Amino acid sequence: MQIKYKTSDYFSLFKHIAIGVNFFTWLKILSKFRYKVAFPFLPKAVFITMTSLVNLPFQLLEKVLFQRKVKAINVPPPLFILGHPRSGTTYLYHVLSQDPQLAFCTTNDALVPNIMLTFGKVTAFILGAFMPKSRPQDNVKSGPYLPEEEEFGVANMSTVSFMHGFYFPNALLSNFRESVLFEHSDQRAKKEWQEQFAYFIRKLTYKNKGKTLLVKSPANTGRIKEILEVFPDARFIHIHRNPYEVYQSNGKLYENVLPLLSLQKADNAAVEEYLLTSYREMHQKFLAEKALIPTGQFYEMSYADFVTHPVERLEKAYQHLNLEGFEMALPHLKTEIRSSEGYQKNQHSTLNPEVMEKINTQWDFFFEAYGYSIEEPTNA
Repeated sequence: MQIKYKTSDYFSLFKHIAIGVNFFTWLKILSKFRYKVAFPFLPKAVFITMTSLVNLPFQLLEKVLFQRKVKAINVPPPLFILGHPRSGTTYLYHVLSQDPQLAFCTTNDALVPNIMLTFGKVTAFILGAFMPKSRPQDNVKSGPYLPEEEEFGVANMSTVSFMHGFYFPNALLSNFRESVLFEHSDQRAKKEWQEQFAYFIRKLTYKNKGKTLLVKSPANTGRIKEILEVFPDARFIHIHRNPYEVYQSNGKLYENVLPLLSLQKADNAAVEEYLLTSYREMHQKFLAEKALIPTGQFYEMSYADFVTHPVERLEKAYQHLNLEGFEMALPHLKTEIRSSEGYQKNQHSTLNPEVMEKINTQWDFFFEAYGYSIEEPTNA
């Protein structure tokens, strides 16, 4: 993994996901991370501050107009896609989002969650002018109305979010432990996250006229207990992938995304160690908590099996989770599956023996839990 910064990265202002953050929330985020914005990233931080200030009156207007209506909406049990980043969650999300009976968070919703109901069409037009046609980390198509992770929206509404670690990569691990594992004994972080997360889910449900919401954020893989406390009838699909492939693909993700989002330079060795540790700790929590999910609300599949037999796996998921309307949804699902047949995956270099040994040692429990074979380093 080699995270490199170009001069253009310091001025990639419109590519940052915090452009729709609440002004007061942004000030609290900066304070939380002790204002440790490195000098080259000051233009980006100033731009976010100014846009959040400009957006403030519109955000207050939306709150006045819609807060009571949003809080009163009845939320059907959401359908959550779980899985570590680069495990196939995005592909599964894009396929399931084609089911007409399901709603989802769009990129526009995620980037401007505080004004999406009042000025969503305006912001979508603006975003469409600046957004690339594909994501930098994996060449997956992007656009203001395409599916996006609700975590981005929560990051713009709350001081507790997995995404804030990307802004301040020197605090990647501590932020992960606070926003995903909720390790703090005072539970303040957990309470804030649950409140803002639930409100955003309600807001998305209101916008989509009460449809069942499809929710995808890899960080939710470590939040089963916290999600069930808010949505006890929620349903979950977990997709997993060969751990070696996940590590390699995450290296590519961090190389591409950190230069765009970070406000301080990331240390390569620290990011590599974070990836190893966060994968281990999140899956330990996941494996301990998945038994909390009631029978009939949880389904698992491997990425390899899904890409080989997508229709069969989806049909089983619908049956197991008692999701209605599979036959009606099938033509739409197949269209998305066919459109992805020519997708070119990123090519990765061979893992070096030292990293491979760490994966074998630290992630061994996951290999065992899901039947993946541990390979010996070639030059060990």
